[in-house]
Amino acid sequence: MDPRTGNKSGRQNDLSRGAVRIGTVNILRRHALLFNFFQRVLDVVVLLLITWIVGKYGPPELMGVFAICGSLLVIVIFSLFKIYKSWRSISVLTQIKTLFFAWICVLLVLGIPILILSRKAPHVFFSLEEFVLWALFVFLGLTAIRVGVKLLLVFSRKRGYNQRSAIIVGAGGAGKKLAKHLIGNRWMGINVSGFFDDRLSKGEKIKASPEVLGTVLGSVEDCTPFCLTRDIDMVFVALPMNAEKKANRIIWDLGTKGVAVFLASDLFSLGIQKGRIHKMGELNIMDFNLFPGWKRAFDIIFSLMIIISTLPIWLMIMILIKMEDNGPVFYKHSRVMESGKKFNCLKFRTMHVNAHQRLKGLFEKNPALRDEWERTYKLKNDPRVTRVGKFLRKASLDELPQFLNVLAGHMSVVGARPVVPEELYKYYKESALTYCATKPGITGLWQTGKRSDTVNYHERVALDRWYVSNCSSRLDIKIIFKTIRSMVKAKGAY
Repeated sequence: MDPRTGNKSGRQNDLSRGAVRIGTVNILRRHALLFNFFQRVLDVVVLLLITWIVGKYGPPELMGVFAICGSLLVIVIFSLFKIYKSWRSISVLTQIKTLFFAWICVLLVLGIPILILSRKAPHVFFSLEEFVLWALFVFLGLTAIRVGVKLLLVFSRKRGYNQRSAIIVGAGGAGKKLAKHLIGNRWMGINVSGFFDDRLSKGEKIKASPEVLGTVLGSVEDCTPFCLTRDIDMVFVALPMNAEKKANRIIWDLGTKGVAVFLASDLFSLGIQKGRIHKMGELNIMDFNLFPGWKRAFDIIFSLMIIISTLPIWLMIMILIKMEDNGPVFYKHSRVMESGKKFNCLKFRTMHVNAHQRLKGLFEKNPALRDEWERTYKLKNDPRVTRVGKFLRKASLDELPQFLNVLAGHMSVVGARPVVPEELYKYYKESALTYCATKPGITGLWQTGKRSDTVNYHERVALDRWYVSNCSSRLDIKIIFKTIRSMVKAKGAY
């Protein structure tokens, strides 16, 4: 008996209070279909309201087409773009981007009936002032609704409402990274109750320095009964790939009993930080070659522009190199490219012809130089560099021939550092597969930051790994502009 309540167990009273709390907290989950329907109706209401306002200044027939066809297209096309799916794990910026592209599709399809009815040329339609105002204000209205709803949901989640309870099966690299992401993004309203793992003891703390991510609640086998008796909403399976049978059992046991199960592939067990899913027939294929398709077209166009515009500089550099010691103009050095293959990286020669033999002699005379070489694979005050070479390195002009490597498909304009095989095996280790999943670049994060001044090699590896995992066209353009600024300042190059 509980002396405070008279119940047989104080736990019974706690559970009843918890049930009331869960019923309040998960009201949106229980009425998800109604909320989804409300979103669609709200979009149509916004469109009709703005059409009515703009319609005071435009032809009634045109406004009628906007209202009827626009409403139907919004419902259909927005559904195709999955605008009405759950956006719990998606940022508001991503929502707006998706909304923008969906709205553009609506406008393009909407133009067809209007052009037929008006019998005017397409450019006349798109130059209509009423259309431009209508399109702009509807998009702003739809955006405002989503921002408002998102802010409302974030506010409610901070107060403990509209929450989802989750557990993570597997406390390895993927499980920790997932937990850290959920904890760091409280606006998603996903609370991690704990971990289940066969390799750790019950009650053990899972840490990702300096914070504690959660506690081990039991073995993998304990996961199913725990979820079915504690009203868990989401289960993230982050087991290693060799635990396939355990993962399948959890998916079958919980996925058929009202629990949402998500498979978070433990790519860290393979030393891979990122992958893409492709459809091949009825199979989902994981692709670890991360070089984006748009990059190749950009690389070719950009490289041709640079080569053509700098041809006079090429000719001047070639003449100066020949005049200094009459040696070869280009220098070839073996580097690692995509898939771990090797290629000859081109540069304008900046060292004396017998530079390799000189290096051995320098090491014998000065052991400190050997330590510097083994640490960075460079010498800050390298006596082997020619007078012309010092200028070329300072201005980063020695790397111009690498645009030929880009055209040949060996490199990209922006990417990870081109490294020698020894560097890959010695320093990249568990990140080696990530590095080999894309092409090395003429420039990158390493060059726009400290460049050659970066002494800590682990920092270089971290920059390369981050770039491969976060590559985008916007990031590449930003890096190119920063590279130009670094070249002008001539900071850190040697």
